[in-house]
Formats: sequence, C-alpha cells, structure tokens
Amino acid sequence: MNAIVRRYGHPNEIIVEVVRDLKTSKKRAQEIQREQAERQTRNEAHVEDACASLGLTPATLSRSQRRELTQKMQLWVELNPDDVTDRRCPYTGEQIGISRLLSSAVEIEHILPWSRTLDDSLNNKTVAMSTANRYKRNKTPFEAFGSSNIEGYDYDHILERAALMPRAKAKRFASD
Repeated sequence: MNAIVRRYGHPNEIIVEVVRDLKTSKKRAQEIQREQAERQTRNEAHVEDACASLGLTPATLSRSQRRELTQKMQLWVELNPDDVTDRRCPYTGEQIGISRLLSSAVEIEHILPWSRTLDDSLNNKTVAMSTANRYKRNKTPFEAFGSSNIEGYDYDHILERAALMPRAKAKRFASD
C-alpha cells in the first residue's frame, strides 16, 4: 500500500472487501446475488428518474453525484413507500415532490446526530427541509422538537410521519 501511495499519491477512496459467510449455502449465495441485482436495478432507476427531472444524463455524473442522488431518492421513497404523492418532511410536514427533493431546499440529514453516534448508515438518515435541519442542528428529534412549542413543528405529527418509514429508522425518532 505504501508503494502505491508513493507512486500514485493518496487515494480518494479505499474499498475493503471482506470474505463473508464462507459457510453460506449455494442457494443462499444465489439469493444474495439476486437481492444485490435488484438493489442495483432500483438504484439505477433512481438515478435515471433524478436525471430526467434535472435534465441531466446519468453518464455525465461523477461517482459521488450518483451516490448522493441514489441516497436522496432512496430516502425520499422511504418517507412514504406506498404513496408517492404524500411524501413529507418528517419534521415540518411539508410536501416533498421530486423537483423539490432535488433542489437545495431538501437535504440528507442524520436523525440521531452523527457527532454523537458515529452512525452514518442509511438507517440513521432521512431527507428533510433544509430549514428544519438547521433548526434541529446537533440534537435528536425529541431534543429538538419534543418539548418545545415551536410553530410548524409538532412532535406527535413527527412521530406519525416517522411511523411510515422502515421500523429501524422510525424508532430513532422516539423520545428514548
């Protein structure tokens, strides 16, 4: 590794692949491959939808742009998987359509502060209005909205909207 760094400079990204599940059956290995192929197809569809809305072509995107678009689209779908017309900011309740999603008005944000949890997984991320993210800052949803009476932020409604998300994500909005 040191010889590679001396010759080519420091890498922008390092991907470590680890051999997992050596005892996995052939059937389970095929299921994993199928699931990965489905996720890849879904991610490509997300990028194509976003690019169509932005007037871009997927081939012109950098790797980081593709990753951000894929994450934003996936997190947007999680706001309400069953109803594309009712996807709302979990904090403000404002409607987030695809054009709004892809603007600077909506950001990817950590539900539980990254600085306190070091959790950068998708289970700890959602999309939210930039204004709500600025107000929330380095707090949990309960700390930011649970005990305050701030106009436009109702903690009970926040929990209702969070309940539409995957269970592992929704529980991060709870008071504890």
